[in-house]
Amino acid sequence: MQIIAYPPFDTLLGAREITLPLRDVTLWEVLQSLAREHPDFGRELPREGSDEALRSRLLPVGNGRVYSVRDRLPADAKVKLFPPVAGG
Repeated sequence: MQIIAYPPFDTLLGAREITLPLRDVTLWEVLQSLAREHPDFGRELPREGSDEALRSRLLPVGNGRVYSVRDRLPADAKVKLFPPVAGG
């Protein structure tokens, strides 16, 4: 699984791209795995694993859509981590 992190998450993870040897896990499990390895990133995650809480801090995008925390991701998934966007 490939994680592509955009600022500020690239700094918090220490790299723009990370490859994880995970398969058939939920997005929330992926994020928790990253948080265990990178505590600075973990501090940016919400405590609860809900879409609403996550999307206020992070937009996980892949396959042309925003992932849900409950989505199961295959081993060959690419997940892009964007900061939330606001505008008007």
